[in-house]
Amino acid sequence: MGCTLIIGNKNYSSWSMRAWLLLRLAKMPFEEIVIPLYRENSQDAVRNLGGETGLVPVLLADGHPIWDTLAITETLFEQYSQIWPADPTRRARARSYAGEVHSSLNPLRNAMPVNTRGRNRRAQMDAAVRADIGRVCKIWATAGRHPEGPWLFGEFCAADIMFAPVAARFQTYVVTVTPDALPYYQMLLDHPLVAEWLALGAAETDTIPMFELPDQ
Repeated sequence: MGCTLIIGNKNYSSWSMRAWLLLRLAKMPFEEIVIPLYRENSQDAVRNLGGETGLVPVLLADGHPIWDTLAITETLFEQYSQIWPADPTRRARARSYAGEVHSSLNPLRNAMPVNTRGRNRRAQMDAAVRADIGRVCKIWATAGRHPEGPWLFGEFCAADIMFAPVAARFQTYVVTVTPDALPYYQMLLDHPLVAEWLALGAAETDTIPMFELPDQ
């Protein structure tokens, strides 16, 4: 399968990060097209490449567009089974975590815009944001319970990838995670693929002013 991945700025696009990590996990060779976000023609540029919603990421698989990260995840799973856990029960739970990240955590997202190279930012921590942080920490604390490895379901998989941008947000906004979630949080930021993405984002020179509040 010939693949081209259309993404946004690495420093700012959490869903692009997830799709990129999935392709790297699957060891799938791909070309990359970066569309700078929040410009007047950004969505038109994505649509012109096949992304019907105008949003990133979009995977062109043999020229056929697949948009939305969950759709990309399932497409890759058809080619690379390690995307999800082998055990059906674990796989169902891993998909549930991924769906939860995909459809919820909106207070957290709104309070902490993605800026992976930012440091010492301060977010408005209302009750809804604190509840999201608590839910994430509760999930992270379950890591390491399977003999295959230290990740949420043993081996590193799509469920872990879904949480990588959340960990990056926590790093930017100096979020204190619970002690039982801390080892997973640190391990996720240190994963070679996650660290590579964060380094690439830090090296970008393009900026989005509304996400560039001064570090404190």
